[in-house]
Amino acid sequence: KDKITAFIVERAFGGVSHGPPEKKLGIKCSNTAEVYFDNVQVPVENLLGEVGSGFKVAMNILNNGRFGMGACLTGTMRMLIARATDHANNRKQFVSNLREYQGIQEKIAKMNLLCYANESMAYMLCGNMDRGAPEYQLEAAISKIFASQSAWDVCDETIQILGGAGFMKDVGVERWMRDLRIFRIFEGTNDILKLFVALNGVQDVGNELKKAGAIGAVLKLAKSFTPMSGPGPIKTKLHSDLSNSADMLRQDVGKVRDGGSSAGYKTQEKIIEQQITLNRIADIAILLQSMAAVISRSNTLAEKGDISEIVLANAWCTDSHNKIKNLLDDLSNADIAKADSAILSVGKLSLDSNGYVAKSPISR
Repeated sequence: KDKITAFIVERAFGGVSHGPPEKKLGIKCSNTAEVYFDNVQVPVENLLGEVGSGFKVAMNILNNGRFGMGACLTGTMRMLIARATDHANNRKQFVSNLREYQGIQEKIAKMNLLCYANESMAYMLCGNMDRGAPEYQLEAAISKIFASQSAWDVCDETIQILGGAGFMKDVGVERWMRDLRIFRIFEGTNDILKLFVALNGVQDVGNELKKAGAIGAVLKLAKSFTPMSGPGPIKTKLHSDLSNSADMLRQDVGKVRDGGSSAGYKTQEKIIEQQITLNRIADIAILLQSMAAVISRSNTLAEKGDISEIVLANAWCTDSHNKIKNLLDDLSNADIAKADSAILSVGKLSLDSNGYVAKSPISR
């Protein structure tokens, strides 16, 4: 009685109806409507899977939707980068084209790196699935989180580079922004999936975390990274120009496994409720997976004589290495914990007052 069972329900059964299409912010070409069931009789042969396995069926459907986002949004990011670079190459501001300014070069670089890391993880995930990997829900969740956030960031920067023109409907980029907003929500919100990555990265890790605290979470996740990509991402035969990136990944995995400075970590009770900590752990997991993916991809190409992507892999790994260091430091920093507590207190005040906390200066 307490379990969910899945069925295939057909309109021809009778009692199935739907409401009008919802008016949405984006993806307007896809109809969204409420579905109503009124005493619908479903024959037993329409059972999907086994009785009580409906939740597993639903999760498998979500996994399949998540893994596709990485590939889908790679195409979106490629298009956006093309629009941004075309504008930067041809738009003259003062005496120079936009492309000559470091601020624009930095934006374009970060957009390319996000797209490259996302595409690399998507291909790695698809490769594991093609090889018949029985478990890939963690990788699918990571791919979905990273792809949806990266595509949003790339679109936002594209509009910024285009300036006022990017804000105009006729240019078309605003439609991509409206369409992209849903990707951080459906197939499981990024907020919930980050908790999933942090708490369920390995079998029964949720129970272990209750005893091990934050450092236990990091340790459990670290042990799951190398096998997650099939053959180890750091191969013995590695192109010499990738050695620094591979060393950084080894160092980061080692720091996570060893817990960094063990004296800085304290066991946390009720870790499941420590969502700020869990978000940091998930961010570490995502960055480690992305580093492994770009090293593996660029090294595979280098073995075939194409070293053009090594610069992308090295740039991504260097940036990710620094981010992981900061995240690990934050997990053991008492001042960061105090700052987190202060921020949470403001959130609680706002919720208690059912709105903005501060009063208007004019009303005093």
